[in-house]
Amino acid sequence: EMVSYRASESDPGTFMVVVTPGLDLQPITNGADYVFVLDVSGSMKGKIHTLVQGVVKALRDMKPEDRFRIITFNTRARDLTGGWVPATPANVQDAVTKIESINPSDGTDLYSGINMAVKRLDDDRATSVILVTDAVTNSGIVDPREFHKLLRQYDLRLFGFVIGNSGNWPLMRAMADASGGFSTGVSNADDILGQIMLAKSKVTHESLHDARWRISGVKTFDT
Repeated sequence: EMVSYRASESDPGTFMVVVTPGLDLQPITNGADYVFVLDVSGSMKGKIHTLVQGVVKALRDMKPEDRFRIITFNTRARDLTGGWVPATPANVQDAVTKIESINPSDGTDLYSGINMAVKRLDDDRATSVILVTDAVTNSGIVDPREFHKLLRQYDLRLFGFVIGNSGNWPLMRAMADASGGFSTGVSNADDILGQIMLAKSKVTHESLHDARWRISGVKTFDT
């Protein structure tokens, strides 16, 4: 849809164009993939209970056709699930047991967790990264530009949930902006669950991103 306007033949005109993706962007019916990236560094002491409760509730709300991975990080990243697993009751309970045994320690290398999260993606499935952290990054790569560069390479959405008031918000915004997700502060387990459900509600259809436009037949500028 286009609306154009020009006051006179001798002056430049203006236009507004609204473009809507066609019916080829179908609903996601074969399940979605979720990577939970959990901060288990020493700075999470006193906050880990909130993290565990919120993530456990989110796992138990998943559909059987969904898949998930659990990645933890402090000074290095670990894949607790050993790759993708279907969200069956048995797999969810196994993941819950592992999460509930977490003991926070050491420094915070957030980049290692994100770098592991973007590996082994399936091009045929929509992928979301659920990051729960206090965003107090103090080891490894900490430059927001490097996080932005990393995430721009992959077709996924990152949703960041920050516990506490000391978070590196420029870094969280850089990751969310690079992936088309969002970041927000959370204060309790129900808060985390509600925000994760909000994130899941935004990933229901195939999406069109990184679109490029070419206009021919008329000279355009300042668009």
